[in-house]
Amino acid sequence: MTFRRILLLLLPALLLASSGAIAASGADPHPALASLEASGNWKSVEPPKTFGPDNLYEEIDGEAELFLPYGMRRLTVAIVARAGEPAAEVRLELYRMDSPRDAYGIWSQHRYPDQETLRLPSSEAAVSDTSADFFRGDTFVRLRAKPGDRSRKDVADLAAAVAALLPGSGEPPVEANILSGLPGAIPGSVIYQKRAMLGYECLAPGFEARFPLPDASGHYLLLPPLPSGDAARQVRLARELPGYVAEGPALSRATLPSGALWLARSGGCLVAVAGKLTREQAEPLLAALVDRTGAACDSMR
Repeated sequence: MTFRRILLLLLPALLLASSGAIAASGADPHPALASLEASGNWKSVEPPKTFGPDNLYEEIDGEAELFLPYGMRRLTVAIVARAGEPAAEVRLELYRMDSPRDAYGIWSQHRYPDQETLRLPSSEAAVSDTSADFFRGDTFVRLRAKPGDRSRKDVADLAAAVAALLPGSGEPPVEANILSGLPGAIPGSVIYQKRAMLGYECLAPGFEARFPLPDASGHYLLLPPLPSGDAARQVRLARELPGYVAEGPALSRATLPSGALWLARSGGCLVAVAGKLTREQAEPLLAALVDRTGAACDSMR
């Protein structure tokens, strides 16, 4: 049998092995886990598990629908403990997302007002005696420990160790910082929504924050520019929002079950306030939004 004939017979098997190697590489645990173990302070007490978008529900059934719209690429789950102390276990979940913005979006869904926070290298973690949630770069991190005398220290120390190993930043997107600085914005209430905001798909993706003021309360909204442009977005808003009317060249209103939604354009962005607000109450809030958005809107394109 000639060498060429042998090669032709072996080629399908070689291709299959090659594709299997690629698939296995794609299923490898998050590289931060290997770096964590190499540090010598933390060790896995059982082999880590990995999950992709197709089988995420097997590990976090009921929560997969929250993660998937944010472009979850791979989840690594590891049970780790301090070196030499295998009984003090902490569950470490590392979610690789499509982008740092998506990682922030998932973190914002786990962050609530009045939560205790812990400052990590360029990240803020929402913490309790048995948990820590934070993001850095394109990774969202979730830590869970069994209640115990040392569980708070374990999750805090592990959060700091993992954050130091992750590339990128833990700073919120510019839109989140804009909303955080608005009058009355509740700290910890900013959320990046990839799906419906206020129950309407046409208002996403975008950022939302809650505010209470002496004479009104409601939600601030900031919708970044869309590739399709503002004109296409305006057509969709008019079609899908109830009671949508143009109040002028730069101001629109919709009538939602929860109250009025007042919308204004700021460059390619759309800003809005929602609640039981009159036009006189809404306009200064929108003006503050437009003023803070300013030139930053052009950098979001």
